[in-house]
Amino acid sequence: MRRAVYNWALVLFVLTSLLSCSKTSKFTIDGELTNGAEEKIFLEQTSLSGDIVLDSAKLSKRGTFSFKHKSPEYPDIYHLRIGSSRFVFCIDTTEHITIRGDVANLSKINDVEGSDATRQIVELRRSLVENSAEQHRELQKQIILANPKSIVAYFALHQTKNGTYLLSPYNQDDMVYYRAVATAFNTFMPNYYRSKALYGQVLSIINAQKTEIANAQIRQLISESENAFLEISLPDENGEIRKLSDHKGKFVVLDFSAIAMEGSTAYIFQLKEIYNKYHSKGVDIYQVSADNNRLLWQQSAKNLPWTTVRSETGLYDDCFISYNVQMLPTLFLLDKKGNPVGRYGSFRDLRESIEKCLR
Repeated sequence: MRRAVYNWALVLFVLTSLLSCSKTSKFTIDGELTNGAEEKIFLEQTSLSGDIVLDSAKLSKRGTFSFKHKSPEYPDIYHLRIGSSRFVFCIDTTEHITIRGDVANLSKINDVEGSDATRQIVELRRSLVENSAEQHRELQKQIILANPKSIVAYFALHQTKNGTYLLSPYNQDDMVYYRAVATAFNTFMPNYYRSKALYGQVLSIINAQKTEIANAQIRQLISESENAFLEISLPDENGEIRKLSDHKGKFVVLDFSAIAMEGSTAYIFQLKEIYNKYHSKGVDIYQVSADNNRLLWQQSAKNLPWTTVRSETGLYDDCFISYNVQMLPTLFLLDKKGNPVGRYGSFRDLRESIEKCLR
């Protein structure tokens, strides 16, 4: 008898749990929109690749509507659409949102119940229209700093006016807010596709800015030197001093690497492909080795058709410091005067730059 009671209790617990999960796994948005009887209304979810239609319905004669849909795994941005007009809302921890307004002013509705986050989005959209760009930027910053891991902060970050971001990731002052949201999303929702895309974007821009700073420093050093080239003067495999400036008048692939580094054979093979394809068109390679083993380097260098030199002090040599080389391999392309065209992490990008220079 006790076992039977226990089994029924277990069944009741499972059913209650399932019903509870079913209840909390969906969100509802409903409301009443005047002057739009029997208009078609769409429920859509935004994504990085475009809007996704989830459901549609006709407004009743009174203008009422109701949508119920599966809740997202992570907080996300949705909108209701009638024609080209949209009401934007978000689903975070909310289960039920109610709106009231006029069909003609769907984008300006501010009568919202059940979602503080959606009310903030309404405020952001209204501010974008009514306030100056500077006033609106201040509101964006306040909302982002208040809770950078919220979907509202994400929405604020990506607001545009006339196709231009109000907060630009390429502006050093604005980048602070991009980093705040990207870090928060990556920390609390690392598997969310929006987190991955934003974090990748910010990281890419930071790396590009670091590269540009390094290249600017090199250009400054070049402008202050007697030669156009930021000079490197080191011995080759035969002990003969070879200067980078000896290649003046040609495009130069400046390569910092080492025979002993992982993947060296494949790396040298790709360098050979570039040399074979472009050397006859006026492209040289000047390779600076950081190998500790001089004999190993000499043996390999004898088989290479381009200029190869080696530094006894490796990454601590002045040339590595001057060109801000902190890891191997690092590739540069220099123009005929010795000015850096670019710094590259892949041979594909290097080839594209060479092709452009040779046109």
